[in-house]
Amino acid sequence: MPLIVLTGYPCSGLSYRARQLADQLEAAQTDLFTAGILPPSKPRYNIHVVPTHDPSHPRTVYDHARTEKESRGVAYARAKRFLGTNSFVILDGMNYIKGYRYQLWCEAKALGTTCCVVHVGTPIDQCPSIHSRWDKPLFTVPWSDASPPIAEIWTALTGIPHPSTLNLSPTPAAEQEKPTALSSLVTSLSSTHLSPSSAASTTTTAAPSSLRSNRPKIRPHQATAMPAATDSSALYSMEKRTSAIVTAIRGFTLTNPSAEAALAQSDDGRGLTIPVPEASIPVFIPAHVATAGSTDELAAAGGILALPRLQRLRRQWIALNRAYVMGTHAASKGGGLSPEQVPDAFVRFLNAEFGAEEEV
Repeated sequence: MPLIVLTGYPCSGLSYRARQLADQLEAAQTDLFTAGILPPSKPRYNIHVVPTHDPSHPRTVYDHARTEKESRGVAYARAKRFLGTNSFVILDGMNYIKGYRYQLWCEAKALGTTCCVVHVGTPIDQCPSIHSRWDKPLFTVPWSDASPPIAEIWTALTGIPHPSTLNLSPTPAAEQEKPTALSSLVTSLSSTHLSPSSAASTTTTAAPSSLRSNRPKIRPHQATAMPAATDSSALYSMEKRTSAIVTAIRGFTLTNPSAEAALAQSDDGRGLTIPVPEASIPVFIPAHVATAGSTDELAAAGGILALPRLQRLRRQWIALNRAYVMGTHAASKGGGLSPEQVPDAFVRFLNAEFGAEEEV
């Protein structure tokens, strides 16, 4: 069935229009079945929206020609796969290359179906862009102008009409019946006074609704918001607690140097269980991993619990979590890992590392 190819500028609403088309095509065939124009025995048309980017091909593919070509090839293959006798295919994307659209038209023609192009005509100056969104609104002052457009700039920044746009010379009768917006603003400002009960509180007459600010509220985001202060001892706490766990494992290897002997004495036949301080879960090493080293000694060179390896795993875990504890992500989550959570988190990391060797 038909192929619909969307075109338009980036951020012009292509995906929104694609979803609209899909919903309205679905509603149209529902109405046709309800009215009896299409017989109940006829199967419903499948409607597929094929995007040119997905989690595997994000919008950054357009930064380079090679990655954009790969993404375009994936979308082309998906559209070709969905094309059939009982389906609508909507190709969502800019699709600005004429040869690419011709290639899609040839695929539709080869299957004996129709094809159309839908151009989303949002003007380029209305499409949001990461390169120009902080340059709007933009006021251009020609060299020949005697003064800049102060009225438009004032209204854009404050949301309050400029005095030059207000009626400042009403008739005396109209002034008595209905004050102008400017006089209302002056009255509200002049009526501001300190409350006798509290010097810190003030009472102000509400300004007319036409004078209230219409500016959008500026909300700080990750690039502008100051990160919350984190505990300066967080990194020291990580170092201290992880070192205590490595010391406990080292003490276990000194008490039980042989892997075979340690497994024979273990209460759990599945492997070695090593209790560590401040952690609610023990370090667990599967039996086949404990005996997989090049030597039977746990702490010897080549052993599964050799001290250099434990120190390397500790440094790796601290490097992975330093940004989480001290960075902006920790600030947004209220400080990241608490000191009480560090031992359990490190033990889970060690168990995953030792257990992962099962598949090696």
